[in-house]
Amino acid sequence: MKKRNVIFIAAALVFILLFTGKFIVDLRQNFGSKPIGGFAGNMNNAVFDQMEQSSTGISQARKNYASAKMNIPQAGMATQIVEQKYERVSTMSSASMDWAKDTGALAAVIRESKALVQAEDSTGLEGSRRLNLELGVVPDAFDSTVKSLRGVGKLESIVVTKTDRTADFRALEARRLSLEKTRDGLSALRNSGAELKDRIDLETRILEIEGQIQELGVSLGDFNENNSFCTIKISLYEDQGLKPGSRILPALLSALGWTVPVYLGLAVCILAVLGIAALGLKVWDMIRVAAAKKQ
Repeated sequence: MKKRNVIFIAAALVFILLFTGKFIVDLRQNFGSKPIGGFAGNMNNAVFDQMEQSSTGISQARKNYASAKMNIPQAGMATQIVEQKYERVSTMSSASMDWAKDTGALAAVIRESKALVQAEDSTGLEGSRRLNLELGVVPDAFDSTVKSLRGVGKLESIVVTKTDRTADFRALEARRLSLEKTRDGLSALRNSGAELKDRIDLETRILEIEGQIQELGVSLGDFNENNSFCTIKISLYEDQGLKPGSRILPALLSALGWTVPVYLGLAVCILAVLGIAALGLKVWDMIRVAAAKKQ
């Protein structure tokens, strides 16, 4: 009877050890992992890419560029002033345990920094809400605004990049100049006495070039020093999972679901080993008895 009790106690201890170990591992993983929907690793830039696209696939968001003038000393010459066009972007993700408080703080930062909300995307139901904002701020307020936004919610990740766009600006200017020269050359042919069909084709071509010049004017307007902005992309998501009690039950269920089949499998293996051992002993006894009879 005592032997049977020892076996039951040992079996129970093995089950408890397996369950406890798995529960601790799952609980640590739950608290250490970011919830689905957060900016994990790559900051989920696809969210903002989708915000910047219209139903026709054409980008509708204003591109933010800034200008900076630098004085570069020249050997034996006067100092040269060089103007740089650049793009500066901060992309951050934060988790919120108190949605009303954090969204209020976010709105306050936007007001204080006089940031321009250029794109907004709000999704989800209570408990799993998400707010994606794309802000335009003047270059002088960029660093202070980013610093203030870091304090909203629980910061998960942040990336700040600066890219030189001077070559892009010059390429656009050169293209516009080339189109303007082409337009002026074609306009001079209007009174050449050509046939009606040729004149219609000429006017159509001039209108096409005018349209391209206007499109370039819009793009060049983004580079205008008076329109200088830097970009801040922030994703704030509601994470009720940060509360300890909400992650204990999933860890318990996960540990139980793993322990039961593992424990049963282990029990089957132990019984199989004991059965094989018992069968081997029985066969050995039979062989030993048979050998004794022969003697």
